[in-house]
Amino acid sequence: MKSVQSWALLLLTMFAVTLIAAAQDSKPNASVLAVMTDIVTPATNTIWGIEDPQTDEEWQVFIDAAADLIDAAEQIKAGGSGPNDPTWAEDPEWQRFADVLVESGVEIQTAARNKDADTLMNVSNDKMYPPCEECHIKFHPGMQQQESN
Repeated sequence: MKSVQSWALLLLTMFAVTLIAAAQDSKPNASVLAVMTDIVTPATNTIWGIEDPQTDEEWQVFIDAAADLIDAAEQIKAGGSGPNDPTWAEDPEWQRFADVLVESGVEIQTAARNKDADTLMNVSNDKMYPPCEECHIKFHPGMQQQESN
């Protein structure tokens, strides 16, 4: 009986340690600003820079950029480690903006897989860009002035 109790205690301890580790892993490691600067900006610059991809390798660049965008949008949705990030993540509009980024990334990936440059451009310009600007205006006032300088 003592052996069963020892095993049960060991399993319970391992389970608790796993839960604690999972909880620590779910906390954002980077700020939203870092995710935007390091991941979103390069991905969107790639997507908006589409010219006339011909080869599978050229199309793969857009598939990969869209995957980066989707991953970053999921991180942004959860907030980040910056001082305002947790508050922003609680805002329903923040969540909507992040959802549009995810949806746009999925549609851009599909368009790139189908080698459909027109749809890729339409989604990136008509669906993805406006909420990006709206989000910047609401959550990062003054950013447009910095970008235009």
